Formats: sequence, structure tokens, C-alpha cells
Amino acid sequence: MTTEKKNPPQRRSPKPAPAVENCGTCDGSGETTTTVRVGRKRREIGATQSGLCPTCLGTGTA
Repeated sequence: MTTEKKNPPQRRSPKPAPAVENCGTCDGSGETTTTVRVGRKRREIGATQSGLCPTCLGTGTA
């Protein structure tokens, strides 16, 4: 009775973690600023407000 030789399993190196890309809209901060508009004609009043980035929803990575 002959036994077959089993080759040891080949080990693979782990895949590197994907590089985190910063969001192009907010540059990684997670916040964007928009101008405030008022009235029926939507005129700008010169003020700004900050809010979550619509692309990455505040995470800073897209």
C-alpha cells in the first residue's frame, strides 16, 4: 500500500489594504459650505452655512 504525498498548501501574502481616497467635494473634512438664499426669487444674502457633504455623507471618504 502506497500513500500519496500531499503537497503543503501554498501560502499567499495578504492583500494590501485599499488606499483611502479623500472626497473631492469636501477634501476629506466631511463638511461643505453653501450660500444662504432667501425669498421667492432666491437671492443670496452673503451668509454661508455648513452642512454634511452630500457625496460622502460626512465621512470624508468617497
